[in-house]
Amino acid sequence: MSTHKEYALIAILATIAVVGVVPAFAQWQSLPSGTSNPLSSQNTPIPLTVSTDKAVYDHNSIVVVSGHVANPYPGQQVTLRVSDPSGAIVQISQITLDNNGNFGTKLTTASPLWTRSGVYTIFAQYGNQQGTSAKVQFTIPGGGATSCDPNQLAATLNDEVYCIPYSINGGTVLSGTLSVASKTLTVNIQANNDGQITLSIPRSVLDSKNGNNDQSFVVLVDGEQKDTSTEIATSDTRTVTIPFTAGAGQIEIVGTQIVPEFGAIAALVLAIAIISIIAVSAKTGLRFMPKY
Repeated sequence: MSTHKEYALIAILATIAVVGVVPAFAQWQSLPSGTSNPLSSQNTPIPLTVSTDKAVYDHNSIVVVSGHVANPYPGQQVTLRVSDPSGAIVQISQITLDNNGNFGTKLTTASPLWTRSGVYTIFAQYGNQQGTSAKVQFTIPGGGATSCDPNQLAATLNDEVYCIPYSINGGTVLSGTLSVASKTLTVNIQANNDGQITLSIPRSVLDSKNGNNDQSFVVLVDGEQKDTSTEIATSDTRTVTIPFTAGAGQIEIVGTQIVPEFGAIAALVLAIAIISIIAVSAKTGLRFMPKY
């Protein structure tokens, strides 16, 4: 089989693995949170280790990742894949080893894709040989409004909590919920005076699109549609400011995409990343399949 055919076959298999939600890496060395791989019973080094600097983080933290590959080839890379508590891929990156086989990077939990609370897993892979893969886990606590900062709305969806930054004047925020059926963020407030609320909604939680283009959220105050809201959009967030009058109790923000729908996007990103890695490997001469 020619080299080009080999890489084409790997690309096809990688895409099938992602679409079928089959784990992309095999034979993981399980680790406790915040620790690295132990030695085997024969006291021989495990080929790949990975660790984090802590076992618990919040939704605005820096995760310091470090690891080591035994007997590496100079200039080779380790692939890291991070999955959230639901198994969705939230980040993929490649890190070049130094001359001693060490690697390290920093991850931010403030990314819009890191909205879920629970146990996150970092998978590390070096080549495709047995024993050259490992994982480490850490926790971003959840389970209630206490998992969010005071200036964040704890919007619940089933057992998950999504932290949405907000500010309000003229009233108090009581609670928030997300609905998959109506693609709606509902915010319950107590409005003592006329005022307004501003929410910075991550696109990974709720978005509003017409094809590939942004469209305005539909905003309702106590069931009545309002056209007085304003929006500022960035690549990661939609910041919406909504005026209300004294006595208002409920604000609904309706979009076209809501958090569970983003799993397919994450899978597509993973497939593209894997195929890109294969393409780079083909150019640099790194082989993932034995030549017979």
